[in-house]
Amino acid sequence: MLWDRSRDDASTSWGTDRKPRKWMPAVESLEGRALMAGSPPYSPPAMVPPPDPPAMIPAAVSPPASHPGNAPRHLLGSGENHASSQRRASGIVTKVPHFYEFYTGPKWAELNAVRASARLSRDGVFTFTGTNVGRIKLAPAVYVWGIDRSGSLKPGPFTNRPNIKFDAVVVVRLGTTLTPTASVVDLAKGTSTDLSAGAVRIRGRMITVRVDASLLPSTGLTPSQYRFNFWPEDGGPPVSSSVASFAPEFTTARVGSSR
Repeated sequence: MLWDRSRDDASTSWGTDRKPRKWMPAVESLEGRALMAGSPPYSPPAMVPPPDPPAMIPAAVSPPASHPGNAPRHLLGSGENHASSQRRASGIVTKVPHFYEFYTGPKWAELNAVRASARLSRDGVFTFTGTNVGRIKLAPAVYVWGIDRSGSLKPGPFTNRPNIKFDAVVVVRLGTTLTPTASVVDLAKGTSTDLSAGAVRIRGRMITVRVDASLLPSTGLTPSQYRFNFWPEDGGPPVSSSVASFAPEFTTARVGSSR
């Protein structure tokens, strides 16, 4: 269930139980109904081609926004500059509210990301957070952190967002009962690992999940150099039009780490 928001963070213990497994179809019970768990539990959204421009519209005079250097400045926020983040990564990125231009789902405030962070602790645990415009209270919804563990991945699957690349995802799902379930999907290996209920916390506008670094093994980068992006989804089919927003808007940010 959702975390008791009246409790102090310090009094909450995080669960660590997990059972790595190859994904297998399963039936989940939800209020007396049988639902297939999906195939697989989380698939990267498929690219949806951008619509053709309307006729009789003059050619655009500004560069396309598919690269952070060409993106509108008001959408970038902090944490978008790759070079400066490599020098000293805070693991935190902020941006102004902005829905993905190809999103077609409900424009709930809790699906409009404005801040995200990822930090690696000295004891080898990643803490991922996402903050949205509104309090998280509607469902179904999915909250995803895409992780680049390689540093040399091909362009990502999102239309007009090729620099959002990832080879693993941390996924938190909210069903109709608002009970969160979380998993780590290693896209390079094709495996999924369920996290314990205690790994997830929801407080107001913010959702947090803790993941042991052993569940995110390197595919090229050291863990302190991993990069991430946070995006909420409306819980619909895994296509670009179900992705509501991104933080950062056009790229990934480097994780922060305890020194």
